[in-house]
Amino acid sequence: MLVELTVRNFALIEALRLDLRPGYTVLTGETGAGKSIIVDALNAALGERVGSEVIRDGSETCLTEAVFDASDVPAALMILADNGLADDGDETVILSREIGVGKSRYRINRRASTLSLVAEVSRHLADIHGQHQHQMLIHEDSHLRYLDQFGGRKHLDSCEDYGASYGEFTGVRRELRSLQMDEQERARRLDMLRFQVEEIEAASLEPGEEEELQTQRRRLQAGERLLEVLGEASSLVAGSGELELGAKDALRDAAGKVASVGEVDAKLAEAADELERLAFQADDVARTLSDYLETVDLDPALLERVETRLDAIAGLKRKYGDSVTAILSFLENASVEAARLTGSTERLEELTQVVEERSAEAGKRAAALSKQRKALGKELSVGIAGELAQLGMAGARFEVEFTTREDADGVLMPDGRRLAASADGVDDVRFMLSANPGEPVKPLAKVASGGELSRLMLALKCMCARGAEAPTIVFDEIDVGIGGATAQRVGEKLMALARGAQVLCVTHLPQVANFADQHLVVGKRVVDGRTKIEVRELQDEERVAEIARMYGDEEAGAALEHAEEALAGAAKMRAKLHGS
Repeated sequence: MLVELTVRNFALIEALRLDLRPGYTVLTGETGAGKSIIVDALNAALGERVGSEVIRDGSETCLTEAVFDASDVPAALMILADNGLADDGDETVILSREIGVGKSRYRINRRASTLSLVAEVSRHLADIHGQHQHQMLIHEDSHLRYLDQFGGRKHLDSCEDYGASYGEFTGVRRELRSLQMDEQERARRLDMLRFQVEEIEAASLEPGEEEELQTQRRRLQAGERLLEVLGEASSLVAGSGELELGAKDALRDAAGKVASVGEVDAKLAEAADELERLAFQADDVARTLSDYLETVDLDPALLERVETRLDAIAGLKRKYGDSVTAILSFLENASVEAARLTGSTERLEELTQVVEERSAEAGKRAAALSKQRKALGKELSVGIAGELAQLGMAGARFEVEFTTREDADGVLMPDGRRLAASADGVDDVRFMLSANPGEPVKPLAKVASGGELSRLMLALKCMCARGAEAPTIVFDEIDVGIGGATAQRVGEKLMALARGAQVLCVTHLPQVANFADQHLVVGKRVVDGRTKIEVRELQDEERVAEIARMYGDEEAGAALEHAEEALAGAAKMRAKLHGS
């Protein structure tokens, strides 16, 4: 559930912190008080796309942060764990967003994150139903999602099982289609691959070869200079004859002379030891120079062979990669593709059979899923009609229409048909409504008004709550276009819905607000010439006054009495509901 919402410098909000509780919470206030701005701020924290226009005038950035208790949302915690954002033993999820001009910074549990990850986590935490979201019901691509959600966890598992099977089918079908290229194109591709493989293999490249050749070339090019310079250096270190003392012998003689007087001063003994050590090092250097001189080669023919080999490698690099390692990697990939194309006839036959098997398996699961959905559709139709009757639409009929389309490339159904399919199945689902008795059911876009769509959305939310993943549901003025007894029923529905989820509702109707467990009032005030939005929780007499205002007069005795009676009646119903 959402336990805390913090907002700073967002639109008219300078600084705001809401502490929220389980159950049913309402936000009320005068028209234009800023109730929906609070929902907008929550939406922004959850990853909704907003621009820098929401930054309060005079500020460079704004912040919105939502804190959730995710102890009952393992899916969200698993996503955090997979991305290294979970804290051991802590089931709190903190979604933060700082919005600046042209950029936003996202954080999860105080650590940097991305918009996509915030959106992935937040969909498991909260479901925001905005002022005009009921219009989404007109878009039929959302209907299947509501139906599947109504089916609950077990049905959703069946959807996932089918989706995995369909993924296997499309994977092998993709591989098959890649092989079913034009035969001439396949032959041309195979011919080119064989040429490339033969050219690289003929070169007999070895990893690290180019670097070794470049070193050898530098030594061959500098042969005479190396002989001259290293010969002189060797003479200086090792000596050039019996009469000419080298550095190593001079150091050893010096070490002996200094050692002979070492008893005079410890420092002289140390100096003798150091001279002896340098003499040994000079011996090592002399041997190194001597060994290296033996490797110096002045062979012009060898230099030419090295240059030719390097030119050959450079030619291959221009075609196949920027290094010998890259060329060998290209060779490996080309060899694999050539082998695959060579054996494509056998593989085509094999894949064709596998595709048929995967298609039949996906079709079998799709048929079972479709059967489940049709049973759910009948159950949902009856339930929605009952809910609508309680919401002032007695006599309304609701139906779930199922259609399929044949497709030669689709999945193979158990009855032999091939149907168009997606990762969601083979069913095209459409909600149909007759808002008035005696009228035929028609698509929602053709028969439902805004108020009717709003009530239908609430009915769907109540019916589908059992499959909902998000434990927090927010309604921003879902009561648009209704009043009286219907508004009373909306309040009762939201109260009942809050038994299984945390429900937040922005409302103008007292009948809807009466049933809340927590009542927050939103208002504006001017401080130092600036308008600020403030929110406070109402208790007892304050709440009675606010409900009376919503009924029409917060000061009239009759309105106050009516508000008290309404709140008392709602409290009794709430107690009865929670005690049942």
